[in-house]
Amino acid sequence: MVLLENEVPHSYERKSAFISSGLPTKLAMSEVEKRKFTRVVFKTEVRVAAGDAVEISNQLRDISLGGAFVEGVSSLEEGLPCILSIDLIGPASLLRVTVEGYVARTEPNGIGIKFTRIDVDSLLHLHHLIKIHSLDPESVDLEFARDLLEIK
Repeated sequence: MVLLENEVPHSYERKSAFISSGLPTKLAMSEVEKRKFTRVVFKTEVRVAAGDAVEISNQLRDISLGGAFVEGVSSLEEGLPCILSIDLIGPASLLRVTVEGYVARTEPNGIGIKFTRIDVDSLLHLHHLIKIHSLDPESVDLEFARDLLEIK
């Protein structure tokens, strides 16, 4: 497991540091200042499990190495620990990215999830997904190497 440093509720640990990256200009300045990783739009079915509840949504608004916004999910409360599962379906395979996190914010159209823990395989798949959908793949590689692998 890779533990991610974030502002997390009570029981989560913080281990490695993150650093800022380029973001779409449509985000408000206060949102940009809070962002630490490149975010990309990626549309696929996702599942959010929190306690006994499992919410299924067909759309991510955006995703990064540090978090995601899932549209169509609104019944989960801020601060609630959750698990986000993303199925990456290819012509000959099915890969599942599973990330632990918590509901960082709620909006009428969905929830923002801050990631706190991810296994190595899921991290590598997520990195690749973001890199191929990014306008600046080199920046994604730098973020990954510098902040998640702690290469200086």
